[in-house]
Amino acid sequence: MDYRQAEQDLLLGILDALPCPTALLNRDGQTVYINDRPCPAALEGVDFSKLPEVKTALEGVGQSAFRTELRGPGGAAPGLMEAYPVKTGDMLVGALILFRPDLAAEALTADALPTVSEAMVSVWERIQRLAMLKTPALIVGEPGLGKTDFAMALHRISNRQQDRPFITVRPGATPENLRDAALEAGAGTLFCERIDKWGDSLVREATNLYASRHVVRGLDVKPLTARLMATAEPGLAEKARRGAFPEDLHSRMNIMPIFLPPLRDRREDIVPAALRFASARASATGKDIQGFSEEARDILSRQDWKRNIEELRETVESAVDACPGGILLPSYLGSVQQNGETAAGSLRKMRANYGRDHARAMLNVYGNTVEGKRKAAAEMGISLSTLYRILGSKR
Repeated sequence: MDYRQAEQDLLLGILDALPCPTALLNRDGQTVYINDRPCPAALEGVDFSKLPEVKTALEGVGQSAFRTELRGPGGAAPGLMEAYPVKTGDMLVGALILFRPDLAAEALTADALPTVSEAMVSVWERIQRLAMLKTPALIVGEPGLGKTDFAMALHRISNRQQDRPFITVRPGATPENLRDAALEAGAGTLFCERIDKWGDSLVREATNLYASRHVVRGLDVKPLTARLMATAEPGLAEKARRGAFPEDLHSRMNIMPIFLPPLRDRREDIVPAALRFASARASATGKDIQGFSEEARDILSRQDWKRNIEELRETVESAVDACPGGILLPSYLGSVQQNGETAAGSLRKMRANYGRDHARAMLNVYGNTVEGKRKAAAEMGISLSTLYRILGSKR
């Protein structure tokens, strides 16, 4: 019997059975075999040998996963690539490369997008891995981070080929409500929103569900087939240690927790998220908004955003509503203050800048010609000479 051929046949059989696009590389990073699974970017056109992460993986002996972008004749597709060494004895002969298209971004709602920081890349990699499992999911973070959006994204990624229900139970529900929701969720997701705010009777029922994986209604007992997800604010673990929350329930939920960092700890996410919110609001209101000025970007980036994404979205939407069009200037950011300024100083500066910024925004709409300035002055309800004075320019 040709054991080498049998080993190769077995390997190729595994490759063919994998549900995602797969390539087998040799030790030089050259493609030896490709299965026929659909991929956003054609694997045949990808030069893996030029990806430094692949080279590193081929030189090692352990698994290596990294986020990258495949570029081929069909275009570019971001995703998570995993490299597994293929060895014959002690000799490295190639690598098994799995490319998983990054469906997380497509599954997110506007409240959770975009996230470009290293901290959030780690969060998404964790969500991608959780999507392959059926374990309970606990999402922890401060208010205003869009924890529910991340839970829905995990649900969609996990069930992207099935239209399974996502059933939410909120604080104030009764144990009967929870049992009904568990049955309604079927093979989908039973989502326990803000479980740290639940009352004692509801928490006890959740503990029973997590522990028994059965729904009991009188003499009727049915298996719980739904995936359990929950959200909570930081401090749940401490509450469990103090006995203020069932430690058994916390340990069952906390198998592979997802911790969402606040905006102040990932400031590189602020401006991209603000641009997303501005674009969405502009589309909804029919305005031509061309982004933020450099000063406005700087102000946004330096805020602590105590209510995180929620506060940022409200601020940006108010700015778009106040702006007639063009560039979003600092004066449209309302009560947002520059770090280090007093409230009074910030207010004085806002009042001093508002007229000039508003006038410039109007000129973006009507043009910087004399006729455009007349229309801008009329729209603002001031004379042309007053407009010139506000702009600090001569006729």
